[in-house]
Amino acid sequence: MHRPSARRNSLQKPVELNLVPILDSLVTLIAFLMMTMSLVNLVSVETPFPMVSSEQNQKLVDEKPLQLTLSFQENAVEIWSPFAKIQPLKIADSEPGKPDLAKIHAFLVDVKKKFPSETKIVLVPTPTTNYDVIVSIMDSVRILDATDAAIFSKNPKTGLDEQTKTLFPEIVFGNLLGDS
Repeated sequence: MHRPSARRNSLQKPVELNLVPILDSLVTLIAFLMMTMSLVNLVSVETPFPMVSSEQNQKLVDEKPLQLTLSFQENAVEIWSPFAKIQPLKIADSEPGKPDLAKIHAFLVDVKKKFPSETKIVLVPTPTTNYDVIVSIMDSVRILDATDAAIFSKNPKTGLDEQTKTLFPEIVFGNLLGDS
């Protein structure tokens, strides 16, 4: 028979991990991430969230609102209303990938004259629509130009007609989850 192993009976010293190098690397990594985040420009476009249906919203839907919609297509932009409140118009791009902003703006000014209290427009871009194109469209549909004819709407608080300075300032994106 063999003698029992001496390793089993010897006293083992507990192993101490040196955590200083790991903590040093974590501090360095955090500092590096904080420095690089200051160089990153984050861009956001504010848009209202869809609202949960209530009695008041149902009443508005029953009245069939304008719900002005601007849909991006391959070589054109279509402006229409799902409730046929306006005659749909398809405006061809002035150059490939560049919508004709002047024609779009002029048509929307005519729509605003017919519906002066309307403030919302729904944008329906395709997944391939360029970000710069979306921003240029948003800029052209928000504000009336100085050369545009004056548009008056009734102020609900005072009951007086006041000149409108905006076209459609509330922009809602229509197909955030869609693929077409």
